[in-house]
Amino acid sequence: MFNQVFDSGADLGRVLPPKWPSFDFSEEKAIPSKQANFLELLPAMSATVLGLDMLLQEHCVDLRMVSDLVLSDVGATLKILQMIAIEYETVAERPTRMVDCIASLDVNSWFGAISARTFVSDRRHSATTAVWKHSRLVAQYAQLVAESLEGISPEDAYMVGLLHGIGDIPVAMGWPYGDRGRRDQSALLEMEGTLPPFVLNAIRGTSDSSDSSPWGFILNSAHELSGVRAEFEPSSSSGSTSLAIRTH
Repeated sequence: MFNQVFDSGADLGRVLPPKWPSFDFSEEKAIPSKQANFLELLPAMSATVLGLDMLLQEHCVDLRMVSDLVLSDVGATLKILQMIAIEYETVAERPTRMVDCIASLDVNSWFGAISARTFVSDRRHSATTAVWKHSRLVAQYAQLVAESLEGISPEDAYMVGLLHGIGDIPVAMGWPYGDRGRRDQSALLEMEGTLPPFVLNAIRGTSDSSDSSPWGFILNSAHELSGVRAEFEPSSSSGSTSLAIRTH
């Protein structure tokens, strides 16, 4: 995904894997229906956890491949960012590139956090799966748009695109929700100390008509290029969540 560059003096892209306990990927861990803590309840896709486990079983592990896999998953990405926020007291000290985040954390700890809660991409979780896929698609196009602009890192644009729809996550997973504005504000407040400043500023700026940053253009362009917009609405009869895909 990204063209990672490492110092020639140190092979930061390789680490020796630990011996892992066996994980049962065949059984989905339950996803609570109530939002006790936004970040604690966030799951990763079971396919992501399985892919990470396979990478970590190699004799030498390529952190760039691990980073790319984490960045393909909204939940896994947010888990790593949460751990980085806990590990580093000040924002200025925190790494923002995913490969650097992973390299600075204990392997057993970050893998355990990501694998603690998972969901499978099946019909029962179609809304959650759609949020994850939509976010990844917008992220890929946001990165592409940023490559043609000056002053915006394509890596930063990818992460902004990946995390731009955090307000949809509570609804897609059946957690308590209000209107879209309150969902977005609640999710942002929950993650204020976790998200990198450029992500927070970008998400907040897109809802501010007076904001002059290029993030609104990047995200709007990414949505146009993706060709679809996911909308999530509650079902008044069952309390479940329905998914509507709008094409441009």
